Amino acid sequence: MFKVFVEYAVKAEGRSTYLIYMQELRKREGRLELLEGTDQPGLFVEIWDGLTFEEYEALKKERLTPAATEERGASWEQWIEGGLRKLHMWHFTAVNK
Repeated sequence: MFKVFVEYAVKAEGRSTYLIYMQELRKREGRLELLEGTDQPGLFVEIWDGLTFEEYEALKKERLTPAATEERGASWEQWIEGGLRKLHMWHFTAVNK
């Protein structure tokens, strides 16, 4: 079992376009759950279920490459408070011991 967590804060002025994009992404990707901080509005966590390490690396490369994200209609550099350097991603596997 693998899980990928993606964490970032979205700027207030980009929130509406970000949410539209994420709604479409969640429709295309059945493995994505999107959460927003209840005590920190604008702080988002994506939880991707079942991504292999290779899929994680591809997602990370895509998210951190501005030209690649813009091709897909995303504006991560503009949406995220502090830019792409404030987008954090981790890949986890279950502990079976």
